[in-house]
Amino acid sequence: MLSQRRAGLVPYLFLAPNLLVFIVFIIIPAFYNFYLSLFKTSFDKPPEFVGLDNFIYLFQRDDLFWRAVSNLVAFVIGDVALIMFFSLVIALLLNENIRFRGFFRSIFFYPVLLSPIVVALIWRWFLNTQYGLLNNVLRGLGFPAQPWLLRADLAMAWVILVHVWATVGFFALILLAGLQSIPPVLYEAAVVDGATRWRSFWHVTLPLLMPTIFVVLVLSLIRAFEVFDHIYALTGGGPGTATLMIVQYIYRTGFELNQFGLAAAASLVLFVIIFSLTVLQYLLGRLSEAV
Repeated sequence: MLSQRRAGLVPYLFLAPNLLVFIVFIIIPAFYNFYLSLFKTSFDKPPEFVGLDNFIYLFQRDDLFWRAVSNLVAFVIGDVALIMFFSLVIALLLNENIRFRGFFRSIFFYPVLLSPIVVALIWRWFLNTQYGLLNNVLRGLGFPAQPWLLRADLAMAWVILVHVWATVGFFALILLAGLQSIPPVLYEAAVVDGATRWRSFWHVTLPLLMPTIFVVLVLSLIRAFEVFDHIYALTGGGPGTATLMIVQYIYRTGFELNQFGLAAAASLVLFVIIFSLTVLQYLLGRLSEAV
């Protein structure tokens, strides 16, 4: 009996280190973040309990927060739409029986392995107004140089494109795995029935790939809402506040303005959004399994 009890404790002993790390670095900071959101902090005064005033200030009076929200909405729409399109196209191409298929798969996935800061610095050099490679090419062709990162509309477009370039390989790999899980016999049956490649894609590939597409959609949404390092290193949120996102707003409010309570409140708002997307993914995943 004693040996059986000891054997039953073994799994918990193996889980204990991971649980300890999870509690210390995730659970406790999360509760402390909520506690901190109830206080007002500044450089010259001790923390003052204000209840929900930080949340009220965010939603009613903080124009910079809403600027970050509007920027984030524009970024998410452009980023996710391009990721969904290009990841599906890349996955379909890499699923074909082409020469050097393994090489091309590694090429498309390689940007995912790079540090976001490295990616941003490379693109920042590439888009530099004075000595950037892109503007040098334009000058060589007789066109004027463009302030790619100094105009609000151009800067937002480029941060979206850079983020897509750096992450699309990861989502393409997920869709590629979904494509390879489709039984080839279904395509053979479609050919026997006289279906063209387009009709096979529309009636065979797309319906069977929809669960994987939905996973990519939710993951890309979460990743877009969390964006920080690419944009911070590429534009710093500028020009002005044209590319300021919520995570950078949290960083600036907490570490530059010393308003940790307000930053904690904004981070809780972001947490609710991301948590809702995660729950939605879980519920729809369970629903698709039931069907």
